[in-house]
Amino acid sequence: PRMRIEAHRPALAAPTSEPTMLAAVALVFHQPRGGEPELLFIERARKEGDPWSGQMAFPGGRRDAVDPDIAATAARETLEEVGLEVGSPFGRLDDFSGTRNPRVAPLVVSPFLYEVSERPRLRPNVEVQSTVWIPVPWILHPDSAYDYRFERPEYEGTFPAIRYDRYTVWGLTYRILGNLFSVLGRELRSGE
Repeated sequence: PRMRIEAHRPALAAPTSEPTMLAAVALVFHQPRGGEPELLFIERARKEGDPWSGQMAFPGGRRDAVDPDIAATAARETLEEVGLEVGSPFGRLDDFSGTRNPRVAPLVVSPFLYEVSERPRLRPNVEVQSTVWIPVPWILHPDSAYDYRFERPEYEGTFPAIRYDRYTVWGLTYRILGNLFSVLGRELRSGE
């Protein structure tokens, strides 16, 4: 699988003259001895005015002027949010548009892939409610798939999602997972 990821040529967002926010996320894998590979997720802290408040995500955030490149953004944000130094990425997925809200500046999210040899002790900051390592086989298992109903006054809809314990992964994070598994020649299941 790692060779397929390393060989992947990601579709990158074209530069634009419009003001665009750049962000990056880290997909951090851990392979327990004798166990199944796991992927790190964060549950974002609940915060008024945050469109992604309380949602499941990968560690990451917006690019700062101090970041030499967008991969450095993913590494810096992961260190800030969960206290984990990820080193250099072993792969990159396609860029994603992070918002479809016309009142918000366009956001381009670049996902990078990392691997840690030991499951680290994470130290979530105030932006993170909780962290969870989800086994990769569970993400692909038919029992994890369902249709998530999202309802807010300004927007509502039904979206494909996966469920693990009390956590629901949907939206942009789900789309990034879809790209990951597409590169690996696998497909996320849809809910019934």
